[in-house]
Amino acid sequence: MWPVLFHIGNFAVHSYGVMLAVAVLVGLLAGEGEARRRGIDPDFVLNLTILLVVGGIIGSRIAYVLIEWPYFAVHPQEIVRVWDGGLSFYGAVIVAVPLVWLYGRKKGLRFGDIADVAAFGAAAGYPFARIGCFLNGCCYGKPTTVPWAVAFPFDGVPRHPTQLYAVLLGALIFGALLYFRRRQRFAGQLAILYLIFYSAYRFFIDFFRVSPPAGAYLTLGQVASLLVAGAALVVLAVKWRGTRP
Repeated sequence: MWPVLFHIGNFAVHSYGVMLAVAVLVGLLAGEGEARRRGIDPDFVLNLTILLVVGGIIGSRIAYVLIEWPYFAVHPQEIVRVWDGGLSFYGAVIVAVPLVWLYGRKKGLRFGDIADVAAFGAAAGYPFARIGCFLNGCCYGKPTTVPWAVAFPFDGVPRHPTQLYAVLLGALIFGALLYFRRRQRFAGQLAILYLIFYSAYRFFIDFFRVSPPAGAYLTLGQVASLLVAGAALVVLAVKWRGTRP
């Protein structure tokens, strides 16, 4: 763990916040490139990114606090400490979807195109955010004896480095979107595929990650992943049948 990179006087520069900023910058650059490819003004992407970052952080933090409420009920002063980690991707999605729709409609752009640009940028930046999780020591895995286990200072127990698994799988998801973006049959397909790929990754990784349970067998993240993937697959099937190669 390396939660604090350095100090400027009494001000601590947190690794999680730095990597989150890097993730946003990478996502912005990737989104602008995809926007140009679709004939969309890149300045639109900058404005949309600012909107999504603010809304996404608020939504993801609220979702995380609700999931971990037993802890935050005892430590309410830590609810606003976003720089210490603790964001829920699905909470960000809940906020991002209506924001993308409303902002795209205001600018006279198709929701599908803007959703694709946003998904492409999010996929590009996601691995960098997970590096921040590893440095911060959050989103850690279950105890294990595998050779690549990592012992975090908070308990010294060898655990699955699920943050690094997320970095690798996130990079693979971005690579898959790179492949499919030139083989699209309808606007919005890239965003739908991203939700499917992300849900599959999250469902898989929660078998190794410490996550709030939703019952005897699945975690809350896995249940959410099944719901999101199921809805995305239905939309993909309906849109696919209505288009031609």
